Amino acid sequence: MNGKIRVLPPEVVELIAAGEVVERPASAIKELVENSLDAGATAVTVAIEGGGLDLIRVTDNGAGISPEDLRLVFLPHATSKLDRAEDLHSVATLGFRGEALASIARVSRVTLLTRQKGSAGGLKAVNEGGQMRGISEAACAEGTQVQVRDLFYNAPVRRDFMKKPQREAALCAQLLAQLILSRPQVAFRFTSDGKQVYASPGDGKAQGAVLAVYGLDTAQALVPVEGSSQGLLLSGFVGIGEQARGSRAHQHFFLNGRAVRAPLLSRALEEACRHRVMIGRYPLCVLSLSLPYELVDVNVHPNKWEVRFAREQAVGEALRDLVADALQRAPGQAHPPLFERPPTPDLPRVTRQEVAPPPVADVQSAASPAPPAPGRALPARDVAASQPRGLAPDSLPEAAAPPQQLHVPQLCQPGERLQVLGVAFQTYIIAQQGDRLLLIDQHALHERLLFDSMMASVHTRQPAQALLLPQLMELDYPDYQAFLAHREALAQAGFEAEDFGSRSVRLTSVPVELGEPLAAVSFRDALDELREAGSLGGHSLRERIIMAACRHAVKGGERLPEHALQELADEMQQRGTTPSCPHGRPIVLELTQRELERRFRRIQG
Repeated sequence: MNGKIRVLPPEVVELIAAGEVVERPASAIKELVENSLDAGATAVTVAIEGGGLDLIRVTDNGAGISPEDLRLVFLPHATSKLDRAEDLHSVATLGFRGEALASIARVSRVTLLTRQKGSAGGLKAVNEGGQMRGISEAACAEGTQVQVRDLFYNAPVRRDFMKKPQREAALCAQLLAQLILSRPQVAFRFTSDGKQVYASPGDGKAQGAVLAVYGLDTAQALVPVEGSSQGLLLSGFVGIGEQARGSRAHQHFFLNGRAVRAPLLSRALEEACRHRVMIGRYPLCVLSLSLPYELVDVNVHPNKWEVRFAREQAVGEALRDLVADALQRAPGQAHPPLFERPPTPDLPRVTRQEVAPPPVADVQSAASPAPPAPGRALPARDVAASQPRGLAPDSLPEAAAPPQQLHVPQLCQPGERLQVLGVAFQTYIIAQQGDRLLLIDQHALHERLLFDSMMASVHTRQPAQALLLPQLMELDYPDYQAFLAHREALAQAGFEAEDFGSRSVRLTSVPVELGEPLAAVSFRDALDELREAGSLGGHSLRERIIMAACRHAVKGGERLPEHALQELADEMQQRGTTPSCPHGRPIVLELTQRELERRFRRIQG
């Protein structure tokens, strides 16, 4: 009886190995550009056609390849960057496996032109499907140019699984953005089907790289970060508020000059920004980390995106603390008025540990505003500049009383008016109704009121709301490509925008339930969803409205005038609001007169 196990032919083994390194056009570009950077290039041009499936051309002004090395360059595991196993413990180059060109050539048709500095002439090497076709003399500039044609021509199943050319082009652009941000000292130029996408100055300044990728509006709004802690050197920028995005696709981490993906770093960043970014959104970042090479293992996966840290906890804590400190020191911006009347002057912002209980305001019922009409206490507002505390809607303050002392009541009992007495910690409204003392979370209450109004509007208004002042927005290339590819789907969802060219669009309308003040944020979220999922079906309408209500609502830690606090309480009483915010967090905690008297031992039992 014959056995079933067979030794795979060499060509099959090579195709499998190539698939681990070259997953798609962007993977090939990454390997080729990293070779250019390791060769000392200060200028790199990348051109693609057909999303990179038809053509990838990478040209650099690096050191070039010698005639002796050119004969080995397409062989697997042939590299100039390692000699011994011990060298893996201190890898300082981007490439080190010796797999890139061999893997790319195995699944494409490659032409390589190279000329060393000072050489009289250049050389040309041709490789098709892993087979060397010859080396000859050629006229070319100093440096190296690699042309990759017909990617996956001999792996039709892999080619069939590629996305549409526009989507592959967007992924290539996303990769180029990473490379530009990681090496501000290198001048990059990227074109797709003859159209320029990115051009960075290569002046060594991180600001220039950020400007090339994200445009002026975003670049000006980012918070600079720089410092060292526990052996980690950190520099870069963080985007919060309106610059926060709907996914982690805009979190760029560079470790010793290498773009990496590490959940540890994302968690540390998000912890540092926890009170400054809304739930369901993620801070944008461009952060460069420097660590001793021996404390980092980059030999985890052939694609070299993943890394391991020898001291994970220390790295996470250092990044978190440095980012949090930078955000704390960043100059604040004035809050726009929330309600119709001007608010009282802002008090200096302090941390939760420094807050002393404010004096209770004596609010007389006769002097309180009349209960407002529905929706009056629900103004549109711009929260991008807000830097509040206690923002996360799924967490409760550590100082909350035990359940037997405070419990979640019905929001308001009929009859006697809810009277606001003051506010604690600029977050919790203190109110009295009869023999009950209520602590009301101002953010959770405002969020619930906004959510209810928005849900009601869905059934009574048109799906789109024209903006009074259309907004001109500069997008990064992947977002711009998502806009061009899905304009019809965006319009059906209520987002209408005009193409202004050069990665700019003019936003003219948004879904009515999302509102005008955060039109740009909502539009970017929709583009993020299109990039990730290819459609706008990932979030239900209810989820979208919850996110919009959360963004619009007054924040914990945001000081409100007395009349605004009373308006919120009146609105809550008039509507008979559900006793929890849309996320399920309680709005009100109750302490009765009897419970107080028992606590002070004025009564027994």
